[in-house]
Amino acid sequence: MTEEAGSRPRPTPRPRPGASARPSPRPRVAGGRREREEQAPAPAASDSTATVVTGEPAATGGSTVVGRRATARPSGRRSAGDAAPGKDAPRHVTALVLVLAVLCAAAATAVGVLLYQRLNPGYVDAELLTSARSNVEALYAYDYEDSEGSVERKLAVLTGDLREQYETDLGQGGIIDTYEQVSATTRYEVLDVGVKTVNDAQDAATLVVFGQYVVQSANSGQQEAPEGSECSVTPEGAQSCVQTLRLEVVEEDGDWKISEVVLLTTS
Repeated sequence: MTEEAGSRPRPTPRPRPGASARPSPRPRVAGGRREREEQAPAPAASDSTATVVTGEPAATGGSTVVGRRATARPSGRRSAGDAAPGKDAPRHVTALVLVLAVLCAAAATAVGVLLYQRLNPGYVDAELLTSARSNVEALYAYDYEDSEGSVERKLAVLTGDLREQYETDLGQGGIIDTYEQVSATTRYEVLDVGVKTVNDAQDAATLVVFGQYVVQSANSGQQEAPEGSECSVTPEGAQSCVQTLRLEVVEEDGDWKISEVVLLTTS
């Protein structure tokens, strides 16, 4: 039984129905359709549709994920370059109006400042203060050894009614004769000069002068200063009294003259 089984020939397998030998691949011909398709460049993505290929591995595997097609939708926002023509024109006009308004305001302010400075000068000519100091010193200076020159220097710094009054008071038989008899010398030591008012033209002013009136004579050192007064006896034998003066001065031919003197202290 075993020998018969081993001597039987094995059946030959039948070919599958419909199966035929695979034809050998045909050789490629240069310029063929398939080669042209492979060499043709891929079409560029249009503005409306684009295929997104993601080279990153998927979350659950290492394969490459090819994404869905994304349709590029136009954005609702406009860029600065897409602004409608003429839209910025009102803004430019408004800015120009503002600039002109600012310039006009600045010009008006400058005119106002100049007008205020004209009506209210913020400075005083230094010559006014210098002349006031020298004029007061000349008015109160006297030396019995040069009586005539002292009088001339007094009158030279005065003007108007005040000059006429001094001409009368300093004439013969007046106070000058008394000064000569006691060998008197007088002077005014100016400590400070203040400006009270100045007119718009800067040719008239009211000043306040602070200083000491000093009188020395043959008998001045023998007398004590009155009690309660602002006078004192100096070591040289002169009497020195604090005096505050108010002056009215005017400019005449380029020189400042005293037109009024008021003694503010009674020492």
